[in-house]
Amino acid sequence: MTRFFAPHHLAAAHLVLCALALVWNLWVAGRAARVRNLPRAIAFLSARGGLLIVPALVVLLVSNSLLTGRTLFSMVWIWPATVLLVTAQALFVLARRRTAIPIGVPIVALDLLLFGVAVAHWLDLLGAGPAGPLLALLAADRGAIAFTAQPMALLAPWFLFVPIFAPITPGRRGPGVMMRVVMAVIAAAWAVSLLANIAPGARAVRSYDRYARERLQERPDSDFVIGLKVFPSLSAPPAPISVSSDLSLADSVGPGALSVYVTPEGTMAATLDSLAHVLDDVRTDKVLVVALDLSREKGVPPSAQAAYLRDRVADVARIERHLHPEMLVPVVDPAGAASRTLGPISVGTWESYLRNAADAAHRDGSTVRVMAHVGGFGPADSALYRWAASSASPVDVVGISLYPWLGGAATLDARMRTADAWSRLARSAKPGWVLETGGFPLAFGEENQARALWGVLAWATSRASIKGVIVYQASDYGVPVGLRTAGVRLRPIVATMRRATGELHGTAMP
Repeated sequence: MTRFFAPHHLAAAHLVLCALALVWNLWVAGRAARVRNLPRAIAFLSARGGLLIVPALVVLLVSNSLLTGRTLFSMVWIWPATVLLVTAQALFVLARRRTAIPIGVPIVALDLLLFGVAVAHWLDLLGAGPAGPLLALLAADRGAIAFTAQPMALLAPWFLFVPIFAPITPGRRGPGVMMRVVMAVIAAAWAVSLLANIAPGARAVRSYDRYARERLQERPDSDFVIGLKVFPSLSAPPAPISVSSDLSLADSVGPGALSVYVTPEGTMAATLDSLAHVLDDVRTDKVLVVALDLSREKGVPPSAQAAYLRDRVADVARIERHLHPEMLVPVVDPAGAASRTLGPISVGTWESYLRNAADAAHRDGSTVRVMAHVGGFGPADSALYRWAASSASPVDVVGISLYPWLGGAATLDARMRTADAWSRLARSAKPGWVLETGGFPLAFGEENQARALWGVLAWATSRASIKGVIVYQASDYGVPVGLRTAGVRLRPIVATMRRATGELHGTAMP
């Protein structure tokens, strides 16, 4: 899931532009209070919009996690209301000719587009399901940001376009005029980027429709498992709200496996013992998958990599001793997320680490199965997959991640074809798992999140070598991809998961 980060300079540039737009908005709002003979409507809209824009942003950004956003989730309407105020201000200013047309037109165009995006996002958060054009606009918004700033935009709400106030006075020559031109250029660039992504966004939204006609392949009893990742990546014992919310949801959808991620800080004995106690009552008939998540670590100099990875081998051994999982993942997405945070690490170094971790986990007659996870589809991922699937490697299972991308279902189909090609070339007898899968409701809507899961399940159940699929994840923790929103509403993907488990086990759908 952490595979999607882009080069830092692109994300930083986008955030700088957003901060500049925010400062501009506050300056215009403050100036509206000082300008004499300003039309009352423009003064009111500027003042109210300027007053609300910062708290509205805060609410929007912190209401996407079950841990922080439950009390604020009921206030998510404040962002579309604020965008409406900014849009109305720009329209009034342009209509009253208080700014030049070349300055006002791109600002109005951007604000109108962003108001549509805000409404679509709000409706999606409420579970109302925005109509086709609004959903295409939502996909265009995410696609524009993903292309120009940060691929994480498909699931990260903190990357967005900020609406812009129109200047309320013509301005004098000098810095004032220059600033107006700069804001107009930013607005024009953002608006063009949004408009250019509407058609591709609409195609991506429609691409999921065919998954609704797919069928799951029947499998012998216990030959295929649908699992669920619970809790955020743990550096300490899970919070009570996570325990009650995620485990009750797991009980209602009936997964055959539970997945838990822990960070190196979370492998301390006290945390692992607490986690074991939490899971005691729910893991009796389920496969427990525990993964070590290194995506939040700091950079490690090349000279210290060997010592750092030895410490992680000790973490793996500690996880096995305290939790006794059925399956253990020594590192999530080594060639992607882990290498980005730690610094460049060669495939050969990861292979050596996985070999040592597997040996440590298998000591003392342990029956744990060690999974090598491949999080992406680049050259390094391909090389790591070939090694893990070979008979020479000591790992027992090979896991992959399957997500759609900007192209929607077309990208997901391409990745499933790549996974098939890898499997054919490897000719491996080792079982495969999909360690992470799901969809992006922030980009393509909640119904398409459910359809993406159904498409992956249809593919996986038709491949005898794939023994399990784990849905990422039970609740929203910072990114809105969970089965349950931060406002504790269940998304349609829950019904899809229940239907799938019912069909595979020959039971009626709840």
